[in-house]
Amino acid sequence: MDVPVMTTQQFFKPGEHFHMQVSTDFPDFVGVAHRHEYIEVVYVLSGAATHVVEERSSPARQGDLFLINVGTTHKFCPSRRTAEPFVVYDLMFAPEFFDLSLAGNRAIEALSGSFMFRSLLGARRGKDASFGVSGDLYTTFSELFHKMYYEYRSQYSGYMEIIRAYLLQVIITAIRLSDAAEKKRGTPGKKQAVQRVAASIEQRCGEELSVQALADEVHLNPDYLGRIFREVTGETITARIQKVRIRRVCELLSSTQRTVADIALACGFGDVKFFYTVFKKHTGMLPGDYRRAHQK
Repeated sequence: MDVPVMTTQQFFKPGEHFHMQVSTDFPDFVGVAHRHEYIEVVYVLSGAATHVVEERSSPARQGDLFLINVGTTHKFCPSRRTAEPFVVYDLMFAPEFFDLSLAGNRAIEALSGSFMFRSLLGARRGKDASFGVSGDLYTTFSELFHKMYYEYRSQYSGYMEIIRAYLLQVIITAIRLSDAAEKKRGTPGKKQAVQRVAASIEQRCGEELSVQALADEVHLNPDYLGRIFREVTGETITARIQKVRIRRVCELLSSTQRTVADIALACGFGDVKFFYTVFKKHTGMLPGDYRRAHQK
């Protein structure tokens, strides 16, 4: 099913790169998966919902804030367990709202090209560009969003400049809170993700494996997963996959009469020539020699 795309032309006035509304002003896409051509900041005013981003789900409640990148498929599914209506501030902007030199760019990552964000977004390289911050944050952001909405509705002279200053504060605060939450989780969180990936490699070594597929299992950016996997284990994900596969090959060579080609295929090696190269690199022997030396 095609996912509808919400465009800048639908919301931005000519010459403006910003729009703000309350979800009750435009309820058509509440509960419907969609994407945007702009960066979206959603702040929950009341009620509760499930926020589905791509294939991942997380709760959304009063005080939560979500930063959603261009092209990211997502939806909010309001909870039926509470009588309080699910209402959010929906804020949309393009990078050139902060810096005209970024005109033509649309994604969050483009903001790192602006002097206002370079140090913050540069430090987040490799992390998921769409993220949320939660907790008892109602007082953290509510005043800023109320002020922005007032300015946008009133449109007194200089209203865009004031909104830009408030939005800058919102984004910087959100990034700080997101980074602080990650630091609080610390190494155990990294270790847990790496352990899950390592276990998956052990269980699925005979299948076609990719870093992207493994990253999807633990909901991490593949570059970031690769970095923390090496940090925790001292080896790359590809090296771990090869090691596990070769170990399994050795077990089958020493305990069965299956052909070398059959064993290689069963252990995830689709290219027999490549398999021989990897096997000799790991064991110092050819498969036939290994079998003769270790056959039970």
